Amino acid sequence: MIKRIIASIVIFITLSSTSVYALDFSYNASIDNSGDKRYKAIKLTSEIYNNILGNMADIVLYDKNNEPIPYFINSFVENEIETKKNYEMKIINSFVKDNYFYYDYTLESPKNEDVTATSIEVQTDKESFAKEVEIFGGYDNVRWEKIQDDILYNVDGNKKLEISFDSVKKYTFYRFKISNNLEKVSFSSVALKYNQTLQKKEYFTDIISPNFTTEERGNTTVINIEDLKNLKLSSITLKTDSIFKRNVTFNGRAFKMLYNLDFESTKYRDLTIQLDNYRVDNEKVELLIENKDDKPIKILGFEAKCLVDEIVFGNSESSTYTLKFGNSEINIPKSYDISNYKEQILKEGYDVLSIKKIIEKQKPDGPTKTHYDYKLFFNIAVLVVALVLGAIILRKLKK
Repeated sequence: MIKRIIASIVIFITLSSTSVYALDFSYNASIDNSGDKRYKAIKLTSEIYNNILGNMADIVLYDKNNEPIPYFINSFVENEIETKKNYEMKIINSFVKDNYFYYDYTLESPKNEDVTATSIEVQTDKESFAKEVEIFGGYDNVRWEKIQDDILYNVDGNKKLEISFDSVKKYTFYRFKISNNLEKVSFSSVALKYNQTLQKKEYFTDIISPNFTTEERGNTTVINIEDLKNLKLSSITLKTDSIFKRNVTFNGRAFKMLYNLDFESTKYRDLTIQLDNYRVDNEKVELLIENKDDKPIKILGFEAKCLVDEIVFGNSESSTYTLKFGNSEINIPKSYDISNYKEQILKEGYDVLSIKKIIEKQKPDGPTKTHYDYKLFFNIAVLVVALVLGAIILRKLKK
């Protein structure tokens, strides 16, 4: 009996101490569902970045039933860029040596650019042949470098008249060396070909106009720029109509001479500091302008270009969603199973939903209101219950 009472106490205390408390967020963002695709996405705004942790751990998405929805973070769209070029070639030499037939070719028309090639293609009137071919490349028709061995053939309607290179070549002269060419196979035309498909990442960006304040410290204008916390900045551009040329420093890390000049209807302007996706950690950053003995310039504003992310999730058939964020107690970023098939989802595509409104949770007014630590009260209550039960057990043991 006593053992069962003790076990009950242990279970009660364990369950009580591990009770789940409701997550408390500082901000709610409402989103309407739309579109017919199976997956949805929400592009994060600068206001969201300004009020979350740097590792984005405190972002949770809920459906209309207040059920959390798994998501993954995506930063870019990947596009395929296909490039195709053809360069016609002309024969400049042919000869036979040691039972090998040689054909030398160069570009039909000289180019003012590097000619890159991924293959070389021939045309011939000959049929019913299969020839082992050695391909050489050169820059001066004197020194030759072997590229590779291959086979050309045209047999019973099956053709292989193009030789693909194992890497991109930049030669301007090409030589064919053909063995056992009793049929005297030659080419009616030869062309270099460049055909490559590259994957290009296009990162999501946003442009904002942050708030700022200015002050003068001696010969230096100090500008405190706000609204940049947690943003990955690509660049920041000064807006002004002043005529000037001065050294500018951004947050102690980026130094550049900016200028806005006007001479006889010709304007020279560079008002942008490139920041290489620099992530801002603080609420404010300083931009310093060295005035020397000149008057301060007139600051009309700033334009900040930054990288942003999307959170991508499966459609739950919910008519609305709520994005909650701003909780310093959530330190570990989310890791959902949906991220394991991220590539397939991005390939399939998704609807991008817009944030309707961001609401900040109201803070208590006035300094007189007391903040109670309910977790502490709960733990004290558990301890009291445990002590009472312990006393009951001791009394039963004495009897």
